[in-house]
Amino acid sequence: MYKVLLFYKFVDIKYPEREQKTQIRLCQSLNLKGRTIIAREGINATVAGREEDIERYKKEMWDNPLFSDIEFKESASENLPFKKLSVKVRDEIITLKYKKLKLSKKAKYIEPEELYEIIDKSGEDYYIIDMRNNYETDIGKFKASIPINTDNFRDLPKKIKDIKNLKNKKLITVCTGGIRCEKASALLIQNGFKNVYQLHGGIIKYGQKYPDKGFEGKCYVFDGRISIDINSKDRKKIISKCHHCGNLEDTYINCANVECNKQIICCSKCIEEHKHCCSDECVKIKVKA
Repeated sequence: MYKVLLFYKFVDIKYPEREQKTQIRLCQSLNLKGRTIIAREGINATVAGREEDIERYKKEMWDNPLFSDIEFKESASENLPFKKLSVKVRDEIITLKYKKLKLSKKAKYIEPEELYEIIDKSGEDYYIIDMRNNYETDIGKFKASIPINTDNFRDLPKKIKDIKNLKNKKLITVCTGGIRCEKASALLIQNGFKNVYQLHGGIIKYGQKYPDKGFEGKCYVFDGRISIDINSKDRKKIISKCHHCGNLEDTYINCANVECNKQIICCSKCIEEHKHCCSDECVKIKVKA
């Protein structure tokens, strides 16, 4: 069994390239695999390894003054969900490309306990806004939540006009681990939304505390597992449909046509019938290849 850490921290890193080398050395010394992005604005990462190595990594991070209060979200995996280690320096740790954004204007946190308490209360005037991409909300989301309907997070500034009728309502922004809500909530507030909150720790933290309460389907994750269960087996509910036949299904595959590589939800029957492809055209291209 392996452990997977999901974490981020907005903090001024004066020398990102130096921190990149530190992270590479640390992860290699502990046999960790994963994906880390470092920028002047902070760090965003998912790393995985044996439990004892993950615990040593956490201690090393907490010993660093930059990351002494960093908050880790943990989950288990039967297999190592990454094939390699990638540590890159970027302009942003989560790409929005909105130069006017002021993170100091981000929303206050709402804790999982608070969301749990209000999620079924009648008369509570709030809206859950899901800041994840369409392929994530397709397989799992909070019941009655409003997907922001993006294919990429950097499309968000163009999409907030779609919820402008909610500017004076209580909004609770949610995402996988919380990082997108940091920027998304700030963006909403800067664009005139009056009463915005963000779910502290994201869907991962909420689901670990309150499985079977309010979230339907699976939670998409950006590693080899692709998705993880939020609800217990006896309360599992599939909300997504097979790309080809329309039957209920929650398994993602990538189109076998390497030039396409489109990610689709596909049942086992259609995987076989359509030769692991998203369309007849891709089947023909794959066959020719």
